[in-house]
Amino acid sequence: MVVDDVVQNLQVVGTMLRNEGYDVMPAGSGTQALERVRMRLPDLILLDLMMPEMDGLEVCRRLKVDPATRQIPIIFLTASNEMEHLVKGFEAGAVDYVTKPFNGAELLARVRTHLELKLARERLREMNDEKNEFMGIAAHDLRNPLSAIKGYAEMVMEDAQDLQHRELEENGRRIQETAARMAEMVQNLLDANRIERGEMQLQLAPIDLATAVATVLETQRPRAVAKQQILNWQNDAGPGPVLADATVLTQVIENLVSNAVKYSPPGRNIFVRLKKSPEGVRFEVQDEGPGLSAEDQKKLFGKFARLSAKPTGGENSTGLGLSIVKKMVEAMNGKVWCESEPGKGAAFIAEFPTT
Repeated sequence: MVVDDVVQNLQVVGTMLRNEGYDVMPAGSGTQALERVRMRLPDLILLDLMMPEMDGLEVCRRLKVDPATRQIPIIFLTASNEMEHLVKGFEAGAVDYVTKPFNGAELLARVRTHLELKLARERLREMNDEKNEFMGIAAHDLRNPLSAIKGYAEMVMEDAQDLQHRELEENGRRIQETAARMAEMVQNLLDANRIERGEMQLQLAPIDLATAVATVLETQRPRAVAKQQILNWQNDAGPGPVLADATVLTQVIENLVSNAVKYSPPGRNIFVRLKKSPEGVRFEVQDEGPGLSAEDQKKLFGKFARLSAKPTGGENSTGLGLSIVKKMVEAMNGKVWCESEPGKGAAFIAEFPTT
C-alpha cells in the first residue's frame, strides 16, 4: 500500500513498484488508508508522514494497536525538513523511512529488505509453533505409551513367579505393540525433520509397484483382521515399473494403507487398486469410513494436522503422516490427493510416473 495526499507521488511510487512486479494499493489520505486496510491487508505500507486531517503518525499508531495490522511493516515517506518527526514515527512503530524526492533504487531496496524480513519473521513464528506442537506430541503422545510399557513391565517383574505362560505372552505382546506405536511416532517425527532439512536423498529406479503394494498388504493384513476389516486388492495396471525410491515408495504405501485401517470402522471393506493413467500409474486406497469434511480436506496434508476424523481402534496419530506422504510423493515427481464426501468414505490417490 502507498499512502500520500499528493497524486503525483502516488503515481511515481506506484509506477516504480508495479514495474518491479508488486501489486500496489494506493490511498490518498489517512482515513482512506485505514478503510482499505480493513478490506485487504497489505504486506507493507509506504506512508506519507505529513498529511492534512490525519497525518502518518496517527495512521501508524492506529495500525499498531490493532492485532490484525500491528505486524505490517510501515516505511515513512518524508521530506528532508521533516526529519525531527521521525523519532515519533519510530516510537509509533515504523521500521524505516525514505526521503523525498525519491531515489528509486533506494526505495525499492528498502521495500525488498523489509518484505524479506517480514517473510523471515513469519517463518520463525511458524517454526516456533511447530516446535511447540512437537513438544506437545513428545509430552503427551509419547508419554502415554511409555507409561503403558512401564506398567506392563512392572506387572511382569512383580508377579513373574505367579503368572502363567499365557499371561506372560500377553503382557509381552502388549509391550511389543506399544513400543511399535512409539517407534512409528518417533519415525514420523524424524522423517518430517529430515525432509524439512533437505536431507532426504532419493535413489530413483524402476520399481514394480504391484509387488510393493502386495508386500505391504501382507504386513498390514493382521491389523485389518484384528478389526474385522477386509483388504480388497485389485491390479488393473498390469505389470510395469514406476520410477521411484524403493524405501520411500514402501513408506508411502504403508502410510496410506495403515491410515485406512486406522480410520475405518470395524467390519468394513478397504479397497486397494492400481490403475493406469495418462501420467503413469495410480495407487488408490479407498475406505468405507465416515469421510472427510470440506474443512478437514483443506488442512489434510498440512503438518501436525488435527482432523475431526479419529482412529477407530484407539490408535495414536501425530498428524504428520500425510504431510510426509505428500513431500515424499512429490520428491519422486508424483502427485497425491484425496477424494471424499462426508458419509461416503475417502479415497487417497498417489500417482507415480512410469519409466
